[in-house]
Amino acid sequence: MSRRRRDPQSPFGWFLRRLMEDRGFTSDGDLEAVSGVSASLISRYQSGGITPTAQNLRKLAPHLGVTLGDLMVASGLATPEELGMVTGAPSRARLDPAVAEANHYLADPRLPDNAKDHLRATLRGAVTYWRQQLGVNTAIPAQARGGTTSAGRKGR
Repeated sequence: MSRRRRDPQSPFGWFLRRLMEDRGFTSDGDLEAVSGVSASLISRYQSGGITPTAQNLRKLAPHLGVTLGDLMVASGLATPEELGMVTGAPSRARLDPAVAEANHYLADPRLPDNAKDHLRATLRGAVTYWRQQLGVNTAIPAQARGGTTSAGRKGR
């Protein structure tokens, strides 16, 4: 039986977890193996226990498919303006207020796990609905969905 990973406890923790899942990293150790940043540090970044260093973010960025600047902004080490990332278009690192509020609730240790699971299921349902309405065929990685197909296989 595999041990369930704890939910991140900070907005950066959720951002890091999503990037890891999008890239197929199923554990902090998997990311450690390719980046050289210890699994313990990666776990502490997700919990909000410590702020990552620019040096470690530099090691993580290429394996997570983002720039060092993206990670520095998401972790609070720098602003987009400080990094010269501001253009006429909105920054990718900024979340819609509704998504940011959902992340806040998901990171709140006072909220029971079953309530967090319900919130995640509600969000997935809304995203699925709008994907269908818009005819978008973007697949969500299986780890992000967290489910299996009716045949018991991991989702697409």
